[in-house]
Amino acid sequence: MDLSGKRLWVFDVDNTLILDVEHPTPFEDALRLWRALEEKGVTLAILTNVGRLSSRQVHQALEKGGFNLSVENVFTAGAAAAAFVYHRNPRARCFVICEGGVQEDFIARGLDVTNNPPIDYVAVAADRGMTYNELNFATKMVKQGAGLICISGSRDYPGVYLGQDDVYIGELSIAAAIEHATGSEAVIVGKPLPEIVLETLKIMGFEISDSVMVGDNPRSDIAGGNAVGMTTILVQRDPKNIVDFDSGTLDTNPTMTVESLDDVIKFL
Repeated sequence: MDLSGKRLWVFDVDNTLILDVEHPTPFEDALRLWRALEEKGVTLAILTNVGRLSSRQVHQALEKGGFNLSVENVFTAGAAAAAFVYHRNPRARCFVICEGGVQEDFIARGLDVTNNPPIDYVAVAADRGMTYNELNFATKMVKQGAGLICISGSRDYPGVYLGQDDVYIGELSIAAAIEHATGSEAVIVGKPLPEIVLETLKIMGFEISDSVMVGDNPRSDIAGGNAVGMTTILVQRDPKNIVDFDSGTLDTNPTMTVESLDDVIKFL
């Protein structure tokens, strides 16, 4: 396969470039491909389903791993959710369940992040310090008509919190509790939602035919890239580290599957 004409390379983060954002140990094959692409002068970008951190925080984790890029080229599910709300109501009042990072992306969009009614949107990201009162307030606001957004869609995920390395329930599980209590259905914003991928390409200013999606997860990275017609590359990592997502009926078969990202370099 000839990849020499591809001018935009969009990468997943966790289990693709680094182990995860809380363990920013780089994969050496990812560093070698990244540097080979830098030498070619192509544009490098990030599209990640990490929903509990801001673009700035994800950028910091990547820098620790040795990946050089501009923070403007880092796109997260949280930033996408903020854009989703802004395009529907730029003056929206938002109650955001999150560990702290996503609020940055909502505020950067000019949205009103608040803990008091009236609330137009309840946005749910992963939050390992969430209280019952926060969950109860979110439920009340949705019952009163607030839209419910789930930022990314992981049921659980590995991470470190208060010094403890464990698996934690994800944003989809938190949103499910609100759905059950209210009868409402959350809008999930993140890969593999095609609109998120298209918005990233639009902001970066590239055509689909010029772009490649690289990731470890067939149900998020590959399904999202395939849904818009991108060339997709699946790197086979430890399956225990792959976060489960619901891809519905989307195509999860990559254009190319590699055991190591070193195998991609020869096609550049």
